[in-house]
Amino acid sequence: MRWILSLAAVGGFVGFIAYLNSLPTIEPQRGGQAETAKPPVVKEKAPETAREEKPGFRFYDMLPDSEVVPPDVEEYTPGPSQQTFDYLVQTGSFRQQEDAERQRAEIAFQGLRAKVKRIDLDGGSTWYRVNVGPFTSRSQMNAAVDKLVNLNIQPLVRKIPKEG
Repeated sequence: MRWILSLAAVGGFVGFIAYLNSLPTIEPQRGGQAETAKPPVVKEKAPETAREEKPGFRFYDMLPDSEVVPPDVEEYTPGPSQQTFDYLVQTGSFRQQEDAERQRAEIAFQGLRAKVKRIDLDGGSTWYRVNVGPFTSRSQMNAAVDKLVNLNIQPLVRKIPKEG
């Protein structure tokens, strides 16, 4: 109990010293009185001299002469019919189907439709991929990737040829 009180007293003393250091200092004059802060004196120019001095800015004169008119260019907007691929987002690849189904269910809670696809390799091993999509636009794909990153899933975005 004593050490708490002594620690509080030391802390209070240090705080008081810091407070005293933050106060403005007043230096006494030779006459013994403290000088009060005086506002700085601003000298105003006479109206005649203000008219004679012009600022060195000429951009008001130069702006109308330097107007640039861009040429008409057709805006590039790829439509869905011009795009030859869709986006597929792979969220994981697992050896056990239960692990893949667990991740698919976790993704479903975020409002995304995930599918588990079985992949049989030449070496005889089987993998289960969890895919979200396909998405026809990049903005839909980015929205899905954002939701997956919030689940601490680092997805792999793939471009696949369009179906049909």
